[in-house]
Amino acid sequence: MNFLFRTYQLKTYQLTSLKLTTFMLKDEIVHFILSIIAGAIVGYFCRNWWAVPIALVSGFLIDADHLIDYFIYKKFRGFDLKEFLSGEFFDRLGKVYVVFHGYEYAAAATIFGIIFPNLGWLFFSLALSNFLHLLYDTIANKPIWPTYFITYRLIKNFNHKTFDFKCDNR
Repeated sequence: MNFLFRTYQLKTYQLTSLKLTTFMLKDEIVHFILSIIAGAIVGYFCRNWWAVPIALVSGFLIDADHLIDYFIYKKFRGFDLKEFLSGEFFDRLGKVYVVFHGYEYAAAATIFGIIFPNLGWLFFSLALSNFLHLLYDTIANKPIWPTYFITYRLIKNFNHKTFDFKCDNR
């Protein structure tokens, strides 16, 4: 009987892990498409198609901050892919830093694009890909509205409980 229970737990974990991996893959595909759209829009209007690869890189590198949070949780000791993909380390850590996720960065990049028009294509590409990434995350994760502002998280001491995520897909 105990063997059957362990097998059932393993299958449930595998199914949950598969569901989570599928959900994350869908998220990354959406981020990829939104980044291409951001780069294409900026490339068209600024007449510089380097905006597309810049938007792609920026649209994906923003999620590197999840690794930072994970290594803070692990105290920079080891890496477990399943544990990382589960996202449960946010609950265990009690903090959500995700320092690259902030609408303020999109606003700052837009301002820099206006101040430095020769590099406008670069800054507008960064701004739009960042904004679309965060907008999608906001829609998909359903947090309280200011969660993706770095200043809000700072004021709340990065406390995970104050973000009230309502995402039921994970």
